[in-house]
Amino acid sequence: MEFDLTEDIFYVSIYRPNKNKDGIFVLHTRFGMYHWVNTLEGAKRLWRDYGFVALDSVNVVNLNKIIFVDPVTCKVYFEDGSATTVSNNRTHFVDHLPKKTVQ
Repeated sequence: MEFDLTEDIFYVSIYRPNKNKDGIFVLHTRFGMYHWVNTLEGAKRLWRDYGFVALDSVNVVNLNKIIFVDPVTCKVYFEDGSATTVSNNRTHFVDHLPKKTVQ
């Protein structure tokens, strides 16, 4: 959702579910409160109930949008042809998905 900075936002606060982790911005707007995810840790924490999982240290992936897994390169692919990596210790998250080797 986009907001008009001068018209819609009342204030911004920080939510820290774990005192030792990065905080998550909370935008308090005339439309309600919105969490502004600005770290991978925040995305992983806030979106896990929607099917998002950290498959590597550099991503948080919507498992429901993966088209196939390339077991040779340890990458997952999406309908637009984009791909991201899966670390060896996280392959159990995608073991059930279709496999295909990309040439």
